[in-house]
Amino acid sequence: MLQWGLQVTPTCLLCNLQVESRNHLYFDCGFSYDLWTLIASRSRIIPRRSWDETILQMQSLPSEKAFRLLVLLSWQAILYWLWNERNNRLHSNTFRSIDSIFSLIDRQIRNKIQSFRYSSPILCSKMMQRWFDLPSTRP
Repeated sequence: MLQWGLQVTPTCLLCNLQVESRNHLYFDCGFSYDLWTLIASRSRIIPRRSWDETILQMQSLPSEKAFRLLVLLSWQAILYWLWNERNNRLHSNTFRSIDSIFSLIDRQIRNKIQSFRYSSPILCSKMMQRWFDLPSTRP
């Protein structure tokens, strides 16, 4: 944002500790990494702190469709909701907890999986089983 000439604080709005950058926001920031850890565990992947490592991980996912779709859906959701939280803090001065954002992501993922119910019932069932297989509470 600073590179575009916008007058914004350079400090990460999620942790208030370091300069905000894509690499910091996704997932070097403690706040975003804690949330990513929750989502990654539900998706059965090992969370990476590095953006570049995460990109490589997404590119090299196994070909099993239910697993691959669930991981990519989870990744897309966390990218969206972290940016949404950042913007809410910047523009509305509202703050949500990791658990609150996790609940939003959980609901979004379940809704998306359910949208496959009629067109791909087996895929829907496999994805939902994978999503519910691990506990949703924080360690």
